[in-house]
Amino acid sequence: MNLETKLLNALKAKQFEFAEEALRHPQDRDAFEYGHRCGMMAGYEASINVLLQLLDEEKFGDKNI
Repeated sequence: MNLETKLLNALKAKQFEFAEEALRHPQDRDAFEYGHRCGMMAGYEASINVLLQLLDEEKFGDKNI
């Protein structure tokens, strides 16, 4: 398994763990907590997308830059 696959799997696993914990143990259900959890999920998703974009650029991008 290469480094890229390990990174992607680790990010997805952490995202799943966070989501599962948030659903199993809901906190104060106020606007702050909701925003915090949404922000964390969005951050994980953004990290995954950046990693995938970098891998695509490396594989299919212009090598002359």
